[in-house]
Amino acid sequence: MNNILVTERSLCFNIDSSLYSNETLYKCFYWYGAQFIVSIENDQLSKSIHISLEQKSDIKEIIDANKTVEKIKNDLIDFKLRDIVLKETQNIRDLIVAKAFAFYQEDADPVTEISDPVGFEPVQLS
Repeated sequence: MNNILVTERSLCFNIDSSLYSNETLYKCFYWYGAQFIVSIENDQLSKSIHISLEQKSDIKEIIDANKTVEKIKNDLIDFKLRDIVLKETQNIRDLIVAKAFAFYQEDADPVTEISDPVGFEPVQLS
């Protein structure tokens, strides 16, 4: 994050577009939507992404810029790590899903032993 501009009710800054994917940024800043009007603009010329957080009019308190910037930095790391883990485990998740929905052939004559811990012998009933 650089070029941080803080006013009483807004926070604007730029992020290097090579650090975070658009998906990561949208997932991260979605959670700020309750308190802020979020704007994410991609600037192709400077290869940066401009983020603007404007406090909603129904929220009366003045934003604490230091706490907000600290939270944003932590959230960006969190969502970046989630994205990395998602990509690294994609093959494993695909294999699990494929195995779960693979064709299953039921054994017509299963060889199992029926027993009951209280001594009931269901085989003797027939």
